[in-house]
Amino acid sequence: MKITEVSDKYPVLKGVVQRLQEVDGIDELYPPQKEAIESGFLDGKNLVLSIPTASGKTLIAELALMNETFKGKKAIYLSPLRALASEKYEEMTEKYGKLAKIGIAIGEYDSTGADLKDYDILILTNEKMDALMRHGPEWLNDLGLVVIDEVHLIQDKGRGPTLEIVTTKLMDRNMQFLALSATIENSDEIAKWLNAELVKSDFRPVKLSRGIFLNNEISFKEKENYKFKEAPPRTTPLALLTTDIVQNKAQSLIFVNARRSAEKEAEENSKEIFPLLDDETKKELETLAKKIESVLDSPTKQCKRLAKCVRNGAAFHHAGLHSKQRSLIENNFKKNNLKLICATPTLAAGVNLPSKRVVIRDYKRYGNFGMEPIPIHEIHQMFGRAGRPKYDTEGEAVLLARTVDEFDQLWDHYIDGRPDPVTSKLGVEPTMRTHILGLIAEQERTKKQLFEFFGRTFYALQYSDTEALEQIIEKILDSLFKWDFIDHRNNRFKCTRLGSRVAQLYLDPLTAFEFMRMLERNPDDDLVILTILSDSAEMRPLSGIRRGEESLLYEEFEKYDLGDEQLRAFKNAFVFCEWMQEKTDDYIFDTFGMPPGTFRMKLNTADWLMYACSEIARLSGRDKMIDKMNILRKRLKYGVKLELLPLIRIRNIGRARARKLHSDGIKTVDDIKTSNAEKLSTILGKKVAFKIMNQLDMNPQTEL
Repeated sequence: MKITEVSDKYPVLKGVVQRLQEVDGIDELYPPQKEAIESGFLDGKNLVLSIPTASGKTLIAELALMNETFKGKKAIYLSPLRALASEKYEEMTEKYGKLAKIGIAIGEYDSTGADLKDYDILILTNEKMDALMRHGPEWLNDLGLVVIDEVHLIQDKGRGPTLEIVTTKLMDRNMQFLALSATIENSDEIAKWLNAELVKSDFRPVKLSRGIFLNNEISFKEKENYKFKEAPPRTTPLALLTTDIVQNKAQSLIFVNARRSAEKEAEENSKEIFPLLDDETKKELETLAKKIESVLDSPTKQCKRLAKCVRNGAAFHHAGLHSKQRSLIENNFKKNNLKLICATPTLAAGVNLPSKRVVIRDYKRYGNFGMEPIPIHEIHQMFGRAGRPKYDTEGEAVLLARTVDEFDQLWDHYIDGRPDPVTSKLGVEPTMRTHILGLIAEQERTKKQLFEFFGRTFYALQYSDTEALEQIIEKILDSLFKWDFIDHRNNRFKCTRLGSRVAQLYLDPLTAFEFMRMLERNPDDDLVILTILSDSAEMRPLSGIRRGEESLLYEEFEKYDLGDEQLRAFKNAFVFCEWMQEKTDDYIFDTFGMPPGTFRMKLNTADWLMYACSEIARLSGRDKMIDKMNILRKRLKYGVKLELLPLIRIRNIGRARARKLHSDGIKTVDDIKTSNAEKLSTILGKKVAFKIMNQLDMNPQTEL
């Protein structure tokens, strides 16, 4: 089917079809795309599209979003991850920015959403959509279509329940749904739940060959085996697999089960790749390495290690990296400057980074019962990264085996095996607490109405006996009432002023209750406050206590009246306090094993929790704690001692520059204003001094 046939049938989409031709070079639709068009989703029918990665789901989503816009309705695109949402926003804006107003909102849970009313298409994370619905912006009434990306992640223990609740709430608004999914066993169940047509296919535009490497050979299921030439004696299987693909002008991804392994493999394999790079690529990589080293004020050992790998043509990628470093790696892999990325499995569900060959070194990872096999659907998600559309005619996904017995086991389980059906993860009390309060915050409800709502969830479809779920709801309602978050009048549940605010802040009600208990005690010690914040569900997972940290942490821990179960939270709080003492990223990484990327995520969570805590303090009349929390929040955000706060609020002055100024006797804004230009230039450099003087209306001379 020609793409122009779409605009022939739907003339309003002519401009969209032209952009698809100009930007993506699309002329012919893939078979599942054709089937999706014929399903009638452009005429308003619900659709579940269950096809492999890179098989054309994006085109169908874009047609649906733009079609709804031209009908005069607002359309929403829901993404499971912020990185995916940002990537989608950039793609959509570049392609259709002149045809529709496209917006994105992925953070700041405590937002009314009123500023989003003028957008035609909104790209949101599931959590952001849930938070917005609790504030009830009027534009929700203008919604016509919701596109749910990666709907199969409803089975994820962390994000799945939110996706399920948001979808159920939107179903009550009579939305049209387009749900996009990887190929899963029970996509028919999801289609039934959404009252949708189902288009399911195993079609891939780039052929995928799956195999296992053993004894210098890849045995493939879909094609003839691949025998490598005799390698030098000390060449590892991974080096053999990666250099072979680089010599064929392509790229590879290696998946391992731990961050340290990702770093080690990137480092070792980069040495083999470097001799295969041309001079132009080496120049590009040198520039990239310098950018990676300069992301932080003072590069850590991890930054330097990553830059060294990058210079050689490889990189490691995991959550411990700074977000800017991850973006630089991803963009340069897409440009084919980097030839290899060694990553933890989180990348498989992240941004779109296909490669010619995907190698899975580890099929086990650490779980609740030691080393456990990775689920089949996650391995298949990694498989799906193999094969670059527009570049490759074939992708190769390869598992590593060490013995013949292991080869047979891997083949039976991962090559011939089928993933388990997707199942709801909704019936868990901590998750249910947050969503029940959110539902009551949106509108008053009876217990029967709450039961009926959960009776429309995917959980209820799969487990027709919802008695256990109803018992959990009863228990949670009792807790919310006891904590004064809800009232029960005339057989209806209604949020109190405090309960409504907790729901809007997107907090676990138990976290809010613990904050209230802390506020009553009015603690003076920053470490105690930060330990309570760190002990919340929102801050998890927390780092374990390493052997080298025990003496330092236990000595401090024993000074406080805390339970043994709070030791990990205490460590997290202790690291925060070290940061506020102006310790460097390198010190924190070396001393506590917390890399910059992980630490920045913890800081962002702490900022949100402290804001939420100050809001609870405001509503409960704890004014003294508000000032304390606000000061603590600023210190934690910038990583400074109290004495630097007057300087840190000036734009272009960070913790390092503030400390330089303070050390030279410049401690306040007034001190800066009374300083001469020469002194400021000596301390800060001419360009920065000029910007600051201009900002403070000090009439700087241009020759500065």
